[in-house]
Amino acid sequence: MAATVDSTVEGGVPDSLKRVLSGSVCILGVGNRHRRDDGIGSLIAKRLAGRLSAQAIDAGTVPENYLEKVARSRPDAVLFVDAVDFGGDPGEWRVLDPGALALGGLSSHALSLRMAAEYLSARTQAHVALLAVQPADVGAGTELSGKVSQTMEFLEETLVHALEGDLPCTS
Repeated sequence: MAATVDSTVEGGVPDSLKRVLSGSVCILGVGNRHRRDDGIGSLIAKRLAGRLSAQAIDAGTVPENYLEKVARSRPDAVLFVDAVDFGGDPGEWRVLDPGALALGGLSSHALSLRMAAEYLSARTQAHVALLAVQPADVGAGTELSGKVSQTMEFLEETLVHALEGDLPCTS
């Protein structure tokens, strides 16, 4: 997979995201809901739990605590969802190969997402990808910024439709 794929929030489900969501899927939302936009992954997973045939786990700031739960479910694909500063516009989103991320660095997570992704890939042979959302504000607070909130609404519905097969793919 290329390092970045599609970053629009208009139209149908991009082919790249649809490919990531094939077979048995686990969505692992990551983030700190007390750091505004950093909580988007956690919030999306919480909102998707119970709405999908796919497993959705709110891992908060400790995704490493959920790796074995994910591995035991034997998914074909794992989609991490997290706020990532990739230099885009606030609310912009991208599907990233976790291997393109740094091994460490500033994060609200003890274990880097790259290391978590490598572990799950080796342990399950699942396709692992990161749905990254560019934050606008990661200061103290529980409300998402306007653009990131709009992106969350869009991605939530897009994931529901993509996993239930309701939306056409677009390139």
